[in-house]
Amino acid sequence: MLLKRILSAVIALPILFAAVLINVNIFFVALLIVTGIALYEYFNAVCSSNIKPMKVIGISGGLVMVLLLYNSQTRVFAVPYITILTLILLSIPVFSKKYNFWGAGATIVGILYISLFFGYLYLIRAIQGIGVYLIWFVFICSWVTDTSAYFSGMFFGKNKLAPDISPKKTIEGAIGGVVGSCIVCVLYGVFLNMQNIIDIPIFSIIIMGIIGSIISQIGDLAASAIKRNVGIKDYGHIMPGHGGVLDRFDSILFLAPVIYYYIRYVFY
Repeated sequence: MLLKRILSAVIALPILFAAVLINVNIFFVALLIVTGIALYEYFNAVCSSNIKPMKVIGISGGLVMVLLLYNSQTRVFAVPYITILTLILLSIPVFSKKYNFWGAGATIVGILYISLFFGYLYLIRAIQGIGVYLIWFVFICSWVTDTSAYFSGMFFGKNKLAPDISPKKTIEGAIGGVVGSCIVCVLYGVFLNMQNIIDIPIFSIIIMGIIGSIISQIGDLAASAIKRNVGIKDYGHIMPGHGGVLDRFDSILFLAPVIYYYIRYVFY
């Protein structure tokens, strides 16, 4: 399993670097594709349970949500759009016995959870001049937390963190994840400061590393809770050793809005 995870990372990381670094438009297209796959995985997972989401509306509506975030001219329509779409989705069960309000709720959650949260990655990347550097804080907090928690749990884990949701996760692993996230965030922040890219106070970076790691782990557990509720092990099989897109990006989805607002209101 570990070898498969490493091989998948070796293939996926160059693609990620290219998408982020080439330009913001390439990143947006890549994000739109990833969002489409994630929406498909989510609605397939929910459909495997007794819940009947509105799959076609959910996937198409979710993609439109991301498209609205592309620039400031269309971004102003995002809130009216999601408001109207929610009204429509909640009204459908009134006129159709095929769907119920649980399905409408699952559809709304899918659009917000996947499309809106993924959209915050683009909003970070689109920050003029420095977004290409700041977006890596999201990946650092997520993936360094995941790796640090894995090895910390392996060597020191004794006390279960959330046994009913993810039996293998431990409190010691969670602490190790926070420590690892803080260390790498600080190192990266110091690098940005030394290169005069942006002046970020070290204390702010430490706080971001802590908050980011905690939110990352909550996001991972939330995705696991959804999988347990619908009775599946993985959302998909597109990434051997990792599962589907949602299995790999679950913590990033929770992190993206948190890091975006932290950047906006704390040090930018």
